[in-house]
Amino acid sequence: MNGRMTTRSFAGYSIIRMLGDGGMTRLLLALDEQGQRVVVRYLKEEYARRWRYRRHFRQGAKVLATLHHTNIVQLIKTGQEGHIPFMVLEYVEACSLRELIMNRSPLLLKAALPMIRQMAALLAFVHGAGYIHLDLKPENILVQKDGAVYLIDFDLAQQRRWRPFRLWDLPGTPAYIAPETLLRHQVDERSDIYGLGVVFYEILTFHKPYEGTHIDQVRADQVNPTVPPTRPRYYEPAIPVALETIILKCIAKRSEDRYPSISLVIRDLEALI
Repeated sequence: MNGRMTTRSFAGYSIIRMLGDGGMTRLLLALDEQGQRVVVRYLKEEYARRWRYRRHFRQGAKVLATLHHTNIVQLIKTGQEGHIPFMVLEYVEACSLRELIMNRSPLLLKAALPMIRQMAALLAFVHGAGYIHLDLKPENILVQKDGAVYLIDFDLAQQRRWRPFRLWDLPGTPAYIAPETLLRHQVDERSDIYGLGVVFYEILTFHKPYEGTHIDQVRADQVNPTVPPTRPRYYEPAIPVALETIILKCIAKRSEDRYPSISLVIRDLEALI
C-alpha cells in the first residue's frame, strides 16, 4: 500500500483484513464510522494511473448505483484517495463461486439447480434495468452458506441496445466470452447468456466446455464452428438431459442459435422437475 493507505486504514475506514487481490482491484473488509462492516474496493496503483481503467471502474459504480436488488451487492459511496478511485460496498458474508468450484463444495452438489435459477433471475433483472453485464464468471458471483446468490462487479457493463454493437476493448475473461465477441468484439444480451451458460456448466461439472493443455488451442476450439463443446454429461452423467440441452443452447457458438432472451432460459429452467 502507498503512503495514503496503511495496514490499519484507508480513506477513513478501519481495515479489518484483505478480502481479495486479483485483476485490477483490491477488496478490503473494513469498518465505517458507525462500526458497520463494509467492503472498500479500489483500483490498484498501476491501474489507477491509466484513464481506461479509471473509466471502467467509475462506470461500474454508476451502473451499480442504479441497480436496487436484494441479491446485487449495493453501492454505499464512491470517492478518491489521492489519485486512487474507490467505492464502498455493502458487506455480504459469502464466498465466491470460484472458491466453491475449486473446492468441489458439497453445496454445489445439493443446491446446483436453485443456484442456477437464481443466477438467471439476477441476469434477467440486470437486462430489464437496461444493462448487459459482460463479465459473468464465478469470481463475480458470491454464494452464502444457504445457497443465496449475489452478483458483483459491473465495471464492464454496457447499456443494452436494440441490436448487437461493437466494443473496442475485449471485455471479460476469455473462457466466458462468446465467439462473436472474441472474433469481432460484438456484444448484446446473448453475450451474457453465453457467459452464464459457461458458469452453469462449471457448477455442474467442475470443468469448462473447452479445455486443453495449450491455451491457444483452447481459444481456437472456442471459436471454431466445427469443434463442439464437450457435453456436460460426459463429465457428470447424472445431469438431466433437459438441463444439458439448456446449457448447450446457452453456449451455442452462433449467437442466433442461442436463447435470444434470458427470460426463455428461465422458462426452460422452471420447467425442469
